[in-house]
Amino acid sequence: MGEEIESMARLAEIPEEKQRNYMRWKKNSKLLYDYLNTNTNKWPSLTCQIFPDLDTSIDEHRVLLSSFTSSQFPEDESMYVARFSTLGHLKWSSLSNFDIEDMEFKMDNGVELPHKGLSTDVQVKYPAGDCNRARYCPSNPDLIATASSAGALYIFDRTKHSSSRSKLLADNEAKYEIECQLPVPVEDSEREATSVAWNWQRQGSLASSYSSGDVAVWDLMKYSKSNTTISEPQFTAKTDSAGCNDLAWMVNHDALLACCGESNVLGLIDIRDPLKHRLSKTEHHDSGINACQFNPNNDMLLSSADSAGRINFWDIRDFTKPIRTIYHEDAVSSLQWNHNLPTVIASAGQTLGTVKLWDMSAPTDDALIFTHCGHMLGVNDISWDLHDPWLMCSVSNDNSIHLWRPAATIVGSNETV
Repeated sequence: MGEEIESMARLAEIPEEKQRNYMRWKKNSKLLYDYLNTNTNKWPSLTCQIFPDLDTSIDEHRVLLSSFTSSQFPEDESMYVARFSTLGHLKWSSLSNFDIEDMEFKMDNGVELPHKGLSTDVQVKYPAGDCNRARYCPSNPDLIATASSAGALYIFDRTKHSSSRSKLLADNEAKYEIECQLPVPVEDSEREATSVAWNWQRQGSLASSYSSGDVAVWDLMKYSKSNTTISEPQFTAKTDSAGCNDLAWMVNHDALLACCGESNVLGLIDIRDPLKHRLSKTEHHDSGINACQFNPNNDMLLSSADSAGRINFWDIRDFTKPIRTIYHEDAVSSLQWNHNLPTVIASAGQTLGTVKLWDMSAPTDDALIFTHCGHMLGVNDISWDLHDPWLMCSVSNDNSIHLWRPAATIVGSNETV
């Protein structure tokens, strides 16, 4: 009964105008997308990341998600892995099956279609708090690090967890492989872990940011089965007294880390030397910087986005002025560069629920190439697929999980921009 009330309350949060706009978007979706898979879950997810693997026989992808209940239903708080197929392996027309009424060739009647929606593969009860962010390890995607609103980091080995939902509910105690916990002073008793980032170059190196403004780097190689809790980080730094919201490792360097904060603090940290910080408040952002991301194809290019909707692009050798600025027209919750298309970046709207795709090789007036308008509340996170250049996942506070690929007639070729 409580779950039904919660679902109805969340629906009541959505203005009627947004619901009408959603219906209009849904009617036009066949013209806007080459692939669209919309799912509505019991609870919203604060995080998403499409795994790097692909089952080519059935064109099946996996995505990392969470369940967010604001700690109202701890038994439902979870981190889970779901599967979906983009149906690219199917032959959609056959010369032996011509429909005279529709005057078109259709697929053979004997073709078996995969499950249309998301299929949960592994679901793990979350130990404490809400899962603010979850990211798999690039060198070993079975290792998943999560940032908890209770202040800890929990690391899971996917291979050691059952896919059984009944087992999840039967377990009284949540299972995890490693816990990373900073010593908590009295003044930071309500400190949340806001984000995590795996080091691209150094095995077992994990960075985390906190609402207290701290940044920590953990060496998970110190883990032992006899002591699963790590309480001494390899490196710590205080970045923004109002809170550190996001951080990202430079892709081709094992010691340089970018971070951003609520007081518009932005810059680099060199973990080899605690004194080599290049952090400062920037006048080129307003209302707190929510996200920062390195371009995976150009380490010198850093993007940052704030609650005023401003997205700045920086040459990290000079933080005095951004080299370019674009506007999302909504508070931005997440930024993601496309790994296959070096000039394409996506931004997620925290209030209006739009996801915008930008081509930074185009002039400013033509940089916006697509807007996804299918969410009725704010978007929490977005993720590109590594195999399909234009396939994206987005998750929203309206409990929706969307997997979508814009129409090639709009964004162009799947190979290049």
